[in-house]
Amino acid sequence: MAVSEDATITSKGQVTIPKRIRDRLGLDAGTEVEFVLEDDGTIRVRPKEPPMDRLRAVKEKLTDRDVDIERMRRESKAEWESHYDGDTDEDAA
Repeated sequence: MAVSEDATITSKGQVTIPKRIRDRLGLDAGTEVEFVLEDDGTIRVRPKEPPMDRLRAVKEKLTDRDVDIERMRRESKAEWESHYDGDTDEDAA
């Protein structure tokens, strides 16, 4: 069931997430949130997942498919290494 609450943007661009929504999402003080602007103009707010958790979720989805994760990792590493020549901006000066 959808939950709808109103809030007002302050002069500093801040919005207080209504208590019912914080409770429903399990948001506590200090929780990082992520704002996602959709193509149709809607905004989604969700708890921000640590990057490793997001990668684990992707890996879990891929394990259901015939995908060689290790091959993808090797190819990705090789591609990134091909763009890195070892010089920093300071070395070039």
